[in-house]
Amino acid sequence: MSTASWVICYGILSAYCLAGSLMEHFAVISGWRAVDAASFPAVHKAQGNGVAVVYVIPKITLTIFVLVFVALRPAQVSMSLLVASLAALAVSWAATGAHQLPIQRRIRKAKDSAAIARLYAVDLVRVAAMIAHNVFAFVLMAQAL
Repeated sequence: MSTASWVICYGILSAYCLAGSLMEHFAVISGWRAVDAASFPAVHKAQGNGVAVVYVIPKITLTIFVLVFVALRPAQVSMSLLVASLAALAVSWAATGAHQLPIQRRIRKAKDSAAIARLYAVDLVRVAAMIAHNVFAFVLMAQAL
C-alpha cells in the first residue's frame, strides 16, 4: 500500500474518531439528563458498551496508527504534524483517564446529576483535543497528497 493510501486511511480514521467524540459529548452524555434515576445504571452500561465498540476501539487503533507513522517516518509526511496530532491524542487520552473515567465509574452505580454536569464540562477538553488532532491530520493530508 502506498504512503498516500495510508495517509488517506489516517484522515478517514481521524474524522471517524472526531465524529465519535462529538457523538459521545453532544448525544450520549447530554442525553443522560433525561434518563430517570432508576433506569440510569442500565442505560449507562448499555451506552458505555456501545461507545467502547464504536468509538474507543477505533481511537485506540488511531493512536497505534499514529505511533507507527511516527516510527516509520515516511518521507512525504510532515513529522511535526504527526507529533502534534499525537500530542493532541495524548491530551485526549489524559483527559479521559484523569477526569472522565473516575466520573464514569461513579455514575455507573447511580445517577448523579452534578457529576454528569461536571463530566459534560470536562469532556470539552477531550473534544477540543480531538478537533485539534483533526486540524493537524487534515493539514498533513493536504501537504502529503
